[in-house]
Amino acid sequence: IQILIYLSVLVYAFDCALDPLYVILLALFNDITMIPIAEDRQTASAEPEHAGVGSLVGFSMALGTMQSIASLVFYLSMDKGLVKGIGPHDEVGYPTGLHAQNAIWLQISIAAEFLIFSARAPGLFFFSRPSTELIVSTMLGNIVATALAMFTFGEPLDLEEVTMIWAYDIIALFLVDITKLVYKFVFNHNAAGIIDERAIALEDAQMGKPADEGEPVKDFASTVAKHRESVRLIGEEVQRKSQRKSRAKSFIAAGCANRPSQRSVKLGSGGRKSVTVAGGGGSRASLRKMTPATAAREGGR
Repeated sequence: IQILIYLSVLVYAFDCALDPLYVILLALFNDITMIPIAEDRQTASAEPEHAGVGSLVGFSMALGTMQSIASLVFYLSMDKGLVKGIGPHDEVGYPTGLHAQNAIWLQISIAAEFLIFSARAPGLFFFSRPSTELIVSTMLGNIVATALAMFTFGEPLDLEEVTMIWAYDIIALFLVDITKLVYKFVFNHNAAGIIDERAIALEDAQMGKPADEGEPVKDFASTVAKHRESVRLIGEEVQRKSQRKSRAKSFIAAGCANRPSQRSVKLGSGGRKSVTVAGGGGSRASLRKMTPATAAREGGR
């Protein structure tokens, strides 16, 4: 998403077309360095995960858009000392030369590698340690990209420029991480979170749960009560999700939430149609369709 949005803006808004070799290397490095994600360290969620396409696309769009904004700010600030040899934009125009493209490529490459640290963590990225394989792969990719920008490409970057780009991308990583938390707070605030291993171990110790699964439990009543509480909580969560989906479908179909109204029509005994209305003080009265004679007869009772 970042590559698509950012490079499109560069081409159409600033007439800065990146060399195709840079684009190929971006895709290649990002794919290769992400292979160890299969061996990553993760904490189990507190309840079964249900992948929603809309949620995944929204989350990806939020992070990708923030990354694109950070890269665009970098491009517009290159004349402020981030990259050497770039004159003021209002005097010489926006940079499109080979040296500027080199800096743009390195900034995108490092930012794309850092993004995995934010995307994989349920909270702030520095509270969730990735696997050693993922760290080595990601940082190795950044080192190779930096070496290419300094020693291989035309009009290479110097150490000071590379240091500025690394520092900028690290700061951008924190901003992207904050964006992730804001997105989760707004759209995923009902998520169950992750399993608290320490809390579970403490509860097991209090109930005297045996270390071996084959051994009988010591406090049978507490164990059964705990299991019943877990089943109740799961059932309540399933019911809440079902109600939310039902209200959403009703709103999409009818333009209003599926809520009980004060007046409802029901079929009474004997097939007679009756209307139940809210009465004063919370009481309810039943009105039935009847002939004038029947109404007079019942009114005299």
